[in-house]
Amino acid sequence: MADHRARPTVRPQRLALGVLARAPIAGTAKPRLSPPLSPEAAAEFASALLGDALNMLAILPMAYRAVLSVSDEESAALQKLMPGRWQHVVSAGTTSVEQRLGHGLAHLFTSGAEAAVIVTTDAPFMPLDEIFEGLLWLAAKRKRLLLGPTGPGGLYLLGTTQPEPALFDGVDWTSPGVLERATKRAAELGLETQLLKPTYEIDTPEALDRFARDLTSGTGGPGTAVPACAAFLARTGLRPLNR
Repeated sequence: MADHRARPTVRPQRLALGVLARAPIAGTAKPRLSPPLSPEAAAEFASALLGDALNMLAILPMAYRAVLSVSDEESAALQKLMPGRWQHVVSAGTTSVEQRLGHGLAHLFTSGAEAAVIVTTDAPFMPLDEIFEGLLWLAAKRKRLLLGPTGPGGLYLLGTTQPEPALFDGVDWTSPGVLERATKRAAELGLETQLLKPTYEIDTPEALDRFARDLTSGTGGPGTAVPACAAFLARTGLRPLNR
């Protein structure tokens, strides 16, 4: 977990943030959620997740923010959805997660940042306060790696103090168990690693049902942090299976 005891002074101009995103297009957005959602509803939900994530992350005092897309075509579609403080949409030119992460980090460090993080849009209850604490830890020293885990063995956040292309060389970042593989590679590279509080991503019908239950009960996180997702669930009438 992030160390909340040490609070070094970090200038915002030292920090950069990237968000992995896909354009919310029916048929390609959130295909594993269809069913129970229709392709159109899955795309609408993906748009809600994106909007909530960008608005929430905009609170963090970053000097540079960029949405990392997979192609120029998707970049153009995403650019139309960007809220304030998110002026940059950058195409990695590939759907490979490993290449997108490597390309994204390299781009973020061209801004002059001394620490950079990349997050997904699929984890609506990301611990924002702890992410910022983790950024302070990350920026205080070189050769550090910050990871935000999801179950089973996935990640919602990756942060480094330099591009670290060797993190992605020959390492599968797409299947369960990536947390173990990433920490093992980090040890090989001599990186000091710290983990944030785990959360979950919404990429299966079971996770969607859990999200609906958490919003209904208020146990997953503050409902006001995900207003677009909450409005989507209310509008579609989606209810948790087990209340």
